[in-house]
Amino acid sequence: MAKGGGLKAEPLTPARDLIASAEPERILVVCLRYLGDSLLLRPALRALRNRFPHAQIDVVVAAGTAIALQGDQNATSVGEWPRAFGSVLVEACRIRRCRYDWLVDFTGNDRSAFVSLASGARWRITYDRPRFAEWTLRRAAYNVRIRHRKKKPHTIIQRLELLEACGVPACGTEVDLVPDVEARNWAEAQLGGLPRPILAAHLTSRDMQKAIPVSSAASVLREFIAAGGSVILTSGSAATEREHVATAVAGLPSNRVRTFSDATFQQLAALLAAADFYWGADTAPSHIASALGRTMLVEFGPSRASHWYPLGEAAEFVEHPCSCQAAKSNTCRKAVPARCLVEAGPGAALDWLRRVTVQRGPAGDRGG
Repeated sequence: MAKGGGLKAEPLTPARDLIASAEPERILVVCLRYLGDSLLLRPALRALRNRFPHAQIDVVVAAGTAIALQGDQNATSVGEWPRAFGSVLVEACRIRRCRYDWLVDFTGNDRSAFVSLASGARWRITYDRPRFAEWTLRRAAYNVRIRHRKKKPHTIIQRLELLEACGVPACGTEVDLVPDVEARNWAEAQLGGLPRPILAAHLTSRDMQKAIPVSSAASVLREFIAAGGSVILTSGSAATEREHVATAVAGLPSNRVRTFSDATFQQLAALLAAADFYWGADTAPSHIASALGRTMLVEFGPSRASHWYPLGEAAEFVEHPCSCQAAKSNTCRKAVPARCLVEAGPGAALDWLRRVTVQRGPAGDRGG
């Protein structure tokens, strides 16, 4: 079991022509992936704002993920890249009219390459990906390409190093996140009457291969409740996720359990902030819990912990070796927890929970 800890960015070879040019007045940041990816943009946006305090810094993210940047004062605006083809052309034309000086792409897929090419930005910046030929869209769409280290670090550090190579110093790796007052009041009402300590668990993922198996979840939740605690379980709204959670809590005392499958981003953050501990799979809520500074454990199986492990002194993670990481193709069955997670069982989570419960002290003492 490893500690999340903190990180320190290491500068790479600068893009000298870019640094020597005039400071940008308009910057577009592109991240067309998932909710957690958008949330982890916050340290990069803070670095850009600190370096260019008067610049217009716009962000375009995947549809449904802009909520992760709600309230971030470092972004001038946050927009979502549309799904419909007609809307894509309209948005591409709008971006072109903005006449950006810089475009920084943290995605590296065909959609973000199209955004880069359509933008007409003076400097179009991304990671160098030598496996793609020069004539492919993913390389031709950029004129500043920065090479990764030989061994790629955490996603936040990858992004900060890309910016540092362009003359933008890092300003810490913290993912600043504070639930709004309305969401905090809602969470307080939802959890009223639950005995402490409270364990928040997010067992599922949109990719159910990363989900914590029902058998492991049931063992951990049962022991925690037997010791006097309560549990709240969050999930996505998909039927597979709801069924997974329902099976895990079957037979547990209803007065010690709350389940939430339709919470908004802010409500989810407020629920996790109100809990004493967090345990989950490699998924967006784990990044939210990390941003909130929770005492937490994340279990990794088919995904790589080196890129996504939780940061923070109270954050821990465990990586269960999976054949998927060594294979060129995914060898685990779809839509069910990976073999490595099933075979690992509940041991790591039980050991962690027993230890942190003792360290925390009497029920209800959250230690700040």
